[in-house]
Amino acid sequence: MHAVRTHPTWSVADIPYANIEKASIQDQPDWFYLLAGASFVETLSDLYASNLVEYFQENLPATTWLNQQWEQEEVQHGLALKTYVLEVWPDFDWDRAYRRFVKAYQPYCQTDLLGPTQALEMASRCVVETGTASFYTMIQAASPEPVLRLLAGRIRADEVHHYKHFYKFFREYQRRERNSRWRIGRELWKRVSEADQEDSYLAIKSAFEVKNSGQTFSGKDFAAFRERMGDWVSRHYPFEMAIKMLLKPVSLPPALQKMALPLLKRSARRALAS
Repeated sequence: MHAVRTHPTWSVADIPYANIEKASIQDQPDWFYLLAGASFVETLSDLYASNLVEYFQENLPATTWLNQQWEQEEVQHGLALKTYVLEVWPDFDWDRAYRRFVKAYQPYCQTDLLGPTQALEMASRCVVETGTASFYTMIQAASPEPVLRLLAGRIRADEVHHYKHFYKFFREYQRRERNSRWRIGRELWKRVSEADQEDSYLAIKSAFEVKNSGQTFSGKDFAAFRERMGDWVSRHYPFEMAIKMLLKPVSLPPALQKMALPLLKRSARRALAS
């Protein structure tokens, strides 16, 4: 049993924004788009949380944790990233870009689009938390700026903690539903394949089009952005950690998981770097 925190372990006030070494990052537009986009996605967590609370409404421990801990920490991540972005790029109209993102993304964030069963939705949440924990691990390692490394490390620790809670709730539902490994794996793969198709693309598109008035951000532009990220991914993405987290809900026998891990690492490296 994982104890529920009663308050965040850190606050935005703990981040030394006045010490940001702006010269090391402010002339690198890809960092701007990456961080601005991440700040939008994290800030919208109040909407994600309301959908999840509705879906799991009969589960008081889960909904209490979602409302009182998960949502609060995720929204804090958004505020912390927003504050960083505006410290480094103060002329950016963050609020207008965020409103643009919310309007574009809301149709994709509906309760009836959640998983087909409660266990499978909790497994999908494990995928999301794996992605965010891995993303901030990469940011921490790749960052050219010390305060961003500190901030990414704080967020990464929260995301790993969130994963543990979603996994605990998944196990509780799975004991009742008894989904097969095949069905769980299929749902995990579906969620992995959907990554970046909606929120990341729309977030970066919103940041780009507000920062570059009159210009349009297309799918080709997003593909080019991802290609530029390939070097960061190949050098800094925690492939082994991510795959182990993804495989955990499937509960593969240890020997089989040990055999599969090198193959999956190679496949994931090719997929993410391409």
